[in-house]
Amino acid sequence: MNGPDVLRYGIWGVLAATADANRREYHMSTTWLPHLVVNSIALLLPDAMRLLIPAKHKPDNLVEGVMDEMVRGNPRYVTYVFPLAAGYILSHPRFNIFKGDMAEIRVAGLGLDAIPHGATGFALTALVQDTLETACEIEPKKNSLFARFVHACNAKPALISFGILSLLTFFWEYGEYRVHAHELELQGGDISKINMMWSADDTARDVVANFLGWAVAALLHRR
Repeated sequence: MNGPDVLRYGIWGVLAATADANRREYHMSTTWLPHLVVNSIALLLPDAMRLLIPAKHKPDNLVEGVMDEMVRGNPRYVTYVFPLAAGYILSHPRFNIFKGDMAEIRVAGLGLDAIPHGATGFALTALVQDTLETACEIEPKKNSLFARFVHACNAKPALISFGILSLLTFFWEYGEYRVHAHELELQGGDISKINMMWSADDTARDVVANFLGWAVAALLHRR
């Protein structure tokens, strides 16, 4: 067990504790369960690959090769998935940055939640760009349609990462809106009793923070 693995397990432990605290605080599974599942898959994916695929197995296609390099044996993998987990960890009832007094803090028009949002946008952008570069290194020749597609994407990594981040941002924010509305209905409109916070203004700030993270990662990648 190496340092990055220990860090991933530690993050997962804090994540699980946060999910349990929110479960006991709000008594609804609509927020804590999806966040726990999604983040657990992301954090424990390297371990799943090590269990399911023997160490001596050599990847025999581009997808397997990329997964092996970027996930299974990549000490930097934890840096890609930590910001997403951190965003949920910061919703712990004892230090929730998404509701209460801490949610009202503004710096340049953005709240404290802009930090995990921006970091997640940065990390996702770096993951997409690094994955494309790794794929092109594994298969430098454009011998197949898929390889040609990967090389074409790698020629415009900022555009590809922008598109992926845009899609994920849309689905994530729409999902938060649906959960927020559902929890609010369950609690008779009492916003103090729900876990998932959402508003149009907050969504706009989240989108800005996400793409600020994208812009920084894209600029650093170009340099």
